[in-house]
Amino acid sequence: MKKLNLEKVKELRKEHNMSQADMAKVIGSKSVYPYHRKELGNQPFSAEELHDIASHFGKPLEYFFGNELAKNAIKQKQVI
Repeated sequence: MKKLNLEKVKELRKEHNMSQADMAKVIGSKSVYPYHRKELGNQPFSAEELHDIASHFGKPLEYFFGNELAKNAIKQKQVI
């Protein structure tokens, strides 16, 4: 199972000088608190929310899973 890399979401937000409140609006939330919890990993992003974020920044959904998969591949090579 592919794991969402929350750092990618946070980095992208910061690269575009967006606050968590701005991102909450992107996913259709009226409050920043639910978005904050999602970015910290305390609550999962829905597929629709991830799609909204990816579309907003012009990224494919796979972008948010990339580093995690690469890290796992490196760890597996080191074990072998």
